Amino acid sequence: MKKLLLGTILAAVILAPASFAESTTYTEKFIQKHTQKLVDTEKQLQEQKRANEEAAAKRQKARQEAIEKQRKENAAKQQAVQKKIERKKQLINEFILE
Repeated sequence: MKKLLLGTILAAVILAPASFAESTTYTEKFIQKHTQKLVDTEKQLQEQKRANEEAAAKRQKARQEAIEKQRKENAAKQQAVQKKIERKKQLINEFILE
């Protein structure tokens, strides 16, 4: 008797959550049916927002790289001009001393 009672209780405990998990009520189906468009729209907006943020990050990175490249070019030009000035000073000094 105890084994039969224990077996019944055990079967009820194991099978009950599985049977309740699969079934949905009419209210749940109704709510899901009428809110699915909103959920889909929200997901789409979130994906667009994420894509926009990624694009903005890429543009920002490209701007930073362009600025850094421009700085390096300007530094190289400035260094070349400085070398020319130093060379001209050296030539002037050599010309004056001769």
